[in-house]
Amino acid sequence: MPLVISDLDIFERIAKEGRKYGVSLVVISQRPSEVNKTMLSQCSNFVSMRLTNAEDQGVIKRLLPDSLGGFSDILPTLDTGEALVVGDASLLPSRIRIDEPINKPNSGTVNFWDEWQKPVKDKRLPTAVDNWRKQNIQ
Repeated sequence: MPLVISDLDIFERIAKEGRKYGVSLVVISQRPSEVNKTMLSQCSNFVSMRLTNAEDQGVIKRLLPDSLGGFSDILPTLDTGEALVVGDASLLPSRIRIDEPINKPNSGTVNFWDEWQKPVKDKRLPTAVDNWRKQNIQ
C-alpha cells in the first residue's frame, strides 16, 4: 500500500526541519486561528495586521509574554497599513506602518457611503425592489 503524504505534512516538515537546510517558510493567513499549531509553533516572527475576531486575537495574545499581553488590545484598532510585530525581529512588540506598494493592486474596499449616495443608473432597479417587496413569504 503506498504511503500518502498530505500537503500539510510537507509544510509541517519544512517548518520543523527547514532551518537545517537553509530553507525558510513564510506562513500568511487572514485567520491565525486556522493556522496549523505545529507550523505556528515553529514561527519566530509574526506580523499581524488588524484582527477583529476574538479567536484570531487570542492566537496573537498567546504569543506575547504575560507582561505584554495587553499589547494585543490594539489589534482591532490598527489602521490600514499598520501592523503589530512580535518575535525575534523586534526586542519588544512594536506597532509599525507598512509602506504602500509602488505598484498598487487594482482592488480595495468599496467606499459604500459614497457609492450609496450616487444616483441609481439602472432603471430596472425600482421595479426589481417593488417585485421583491410584493413576494409572499410563507
